[in-house]
Amino acid sequence: MLLSLAVLAALPARAQNSLLPPACARLSGDALDQCVRNITTPVIVPNLEATELPPPDPAALANCTRVLAADQEFCIWRNEILLACRNRAKYPDFGSCYTTFIANVNKPLIARCEFEKTEVRATCSARNAVFAKCLEDPLGYFLCLATQGRPAEKPAKP
Repeated sequence: MLLSLAVLAALPARAQNSLLPPACARLSGDALDQCVRNITTPVIVPNLEATELPPPDPAALANCTRVLAADQEFCIWRNEILLACRNRAKYPDFGSCYTTFIANVNKPLIARCEFEKTEVRATCSARNAVFAKCLEDPLGYFLCLATQGRPAEKPAKP
């Protein structure tokens, strides 16, 4: 027993196992909130500059659970083709790979919006309005729908 106490005494102090400052370690609720707020002083950050986001990648995978039923089959096939064509050892030219495979996929049709849920009918109608134009570029189809196929904004009530 004495040996183990001597070994423990020789070890350096334990590392803090919490993100809380030691002064606030045993507090909770409002007391903890106030303790943390008193320790961290507000800092003014000068010259915050907005950065431009990179343009969206048309070859990015689409979340097929969030598209209309009329687009789901095309979405799944498109994602499968994108994944296959990313294999540079098998398909060194991504563009020709994608074009070859996507030509064999059933293209989406005009959506029947009356069968969609009421909360997505406006999106469905907006999608149908730009559908043919967006389908001209199968790679950028979902990006086109996202940018151009949005329902018209309702004016705010005064």
